[in-house]
Amino acid sequence: MQWFREWENFVKGKDNGTPPGPIDNSKIAVMKGGHIQLKQGADYGQISEETWQYLLSIYGGGPEIAVRQTISPPDTDTHGERKIEAETRAL
Repeated sequence: MQWFREWENFVKGKDNGTPPGPIDNSKIAVMKGGHIQLKQGADYGQISEETWQYLLSIYGGGPEIAVRQTISPPDTDTHGERKIEAETRAL
């Protein structure tokens, strides 16, 4: 979230027009079993793949940390069930 807050301040014009440097996820990443994972208790926010690719193409940096979304049990209404079904198919 630190880099994102710096970027947000830049976009809102609060940083004298100074853009943030490269994305730096090194403080929230840990290598486990040959994969980069999110450190427990890390200060982070999730963004879409499209947003990640967009910001990465402009600012560079990394590393990318993919976080699996937890799908909650189905609701009793059919709309909730369709939403969960769609999310499951997307995985």
